[in-house]
Amino acid sequence: MKKAKAIVILLRLPFLTVTVGAVLLGSAFACWHRGQFNTLHFILALIGSCFFHIATNVANDYFDFKSGADAVNVSGTTPFSGGSRMILEGFVSPDQALLVSIIFALLGSAIGLYLNFVTEANAILIIGMLAVIFIYGYNGVPLKLVNKGLGELAIFTAWGPLIVLGSYYVQVESFPSFWPLIVAIPSGLMTTLVLLINEFADRDADASVGRRTWVILLGFKKSLRLYLCLALLCYVIVILGILFGNWPLLSLLVFVTIPLPFLAYKAGSQSLGKWTAFLAAVKATILMNFLFLVILSVSFWI
Repeated sequence: MKKAKAIVILLRLPFLTVTVGAVLLGSAFACWHRGQFNTLHFILALIGSCFFHIATNVANDYFDFKSGADAVNVSGTTPFSGGSRMILEGFVSPDQALLVSIIFALLGSAIGLYLNFVTEANAILIIGMLAVIFIYGYNGVPLKLVNKGLGELAIFTAWGPLIVLGSYYVQVESFPSFWPLIVAIPSGLMTTLVLLINEFADRDADASVGRRTWVILLGFKKSLRLYLCLALLCYVIVILGILFGNWPLLSLLVFVTIPLPFLAYKAGSQSLGKWTAFLAAVKATILMNFLFLVILSVSFWI
């Protein structure tokens, strides 16, 4: 395999849909909530967030290789879990992967510093600093949040409050109420569910290197129940937003996606240990994440 192709695979670009959805949601809510939208700031927030996400993907592959998690993860490897395996298979060296991660983190940081310079106060600077901590602290020393049972909370925070509130702030330059935080919750939960459903196939490999994911801590069945509860909570938040936050009634269109969490739950329950068949649950979750966030965003823009 050519080096360039291996590096593209290493980036795991398809997962950027969760970041696109989060930026869309924060920007759309700013447009609806305060009637403000800056196209340049939106584009920069989207590109910067994607750069940080790519840095995270590559950093995780690097730390998974260093910890030995990739090497022991054989039976649970799927197109969506187990990492890109480009380092493990020798197509990209560990040092090259780390360099790629750092480059994308620096590119994201440069955009963040510009946005911080052209907006009020230092909210974007703080959000960017936290983002970098999560990029290298999720799976890397000294924090290794995933080894402390905090990995899912880190993902929720990054793809909920950090990205959504950051995208909102570069438009409005303030947080005039608690509603921007409320609208960030579904984005954080939906992305956490993408992580959670991918942890099933990786459970044995993760446990062997000291990770404490929710699937390891709770077991398969309880994790699936938690998955369904968190997914349904996203729909409840939309209803609360309409009732108490005057969100547009078009927000109810997110309910066209409500069969997806039940489909994922059923497919997951019937396919435990059969990871090829379990992919149906993973695909349903990724689709739910993207459609829910895009539909909710469009409801605020119309």
